[in-house]
Amino acid sequence: MFNLAIILLSLMNSESADSNNNRIAKYILEHIDELENVSISDLARKCYVSNSSISRFCRAIGLQDYNELRNQVAKYQVEHPYTVAHKFRYPGEDADEPYSAYVDQIIANLTSMKNSVDSKEIDALISDIFRYEKVSAFGYLQSENVALNLQYDLQTSRKIIFTCMQFADQIEHIRNADEKELIIVFSESGTYFRRAFAHRNVFTSPRNKPMIYVITSNQKINQPYVDHYIRYVSDGNYASHPYPLNAIAGMIASGFARRKQAMLDEE
Repeated sequence: MFNLAIILLSLMNSESADSNNNRIAKYILEHIDELENVSISDLARKCYVSNSSISRFCRAIGLQDYNELRNQVAKYQVEHPYTVAHKFRYPGEDADEPYSAYVDQIIANLTSMKNSVDSKEIDALISDIFRYEKVSAFGYLQSENVALNLQYDLQTSRKIIFTCMQFADQIEHIRNADEKELIIVFSESGTYFRRAFAHRNVFTSPRNKPMIYVITSNQKINQPYVDHYIRYVSDGNYASHPYPLNAIAGMIASGFARRKQAMLDEE
């Protein structure tokens, strides 16, 4: 599942504002409704870059060439009206008190997460974070912000983990990870690996794959290369993401800090 808007935003967040790739991504997002019949030369001219820069940009976001980019633009144009109409809907909407209703729904989703997540599974993950020297955490756009929060909070306890914003870089890192690494994936929908590795083998060496935890609200998904799922209940609407994932990341970081302090107190 290739989400063009998310891929472009991820690239923009990981590149300097004056880079060619940032300029191209920004132009596409701002003019995506006008690009279906635009040639590679026309797009290059509008972005003040060369045709070869457009080709390199396509490869940088995981596409083979400009024709594949045009196909993704056409797909986006079909799907976007539905997204606009439904993205911001959630149970309990109240036209008279929309902001209070929104916060109430966030609280309801956090309560569902609290009542459904298994603390023993979180403790097991914390044990593995201690056990593995190499730890990485990844997510898709909003979920990547959760990974960044976990990275920052764990460094407070002197546990340094790796993450990166650009989705293509995440994919490359995971493909080359080995059994010495622990990888934590935050994915509300549980479709992270489907997005990342559609129609491709996930690992270059399946026998030596990393330990993988996926934190998700998807109750059914069960991929053979995922070692552990930490699942929680979510309504799956606009008010449900990424708040439960952020709360779980906070549980992991605070639990790690408590356990490390207890170890120091025993010394």
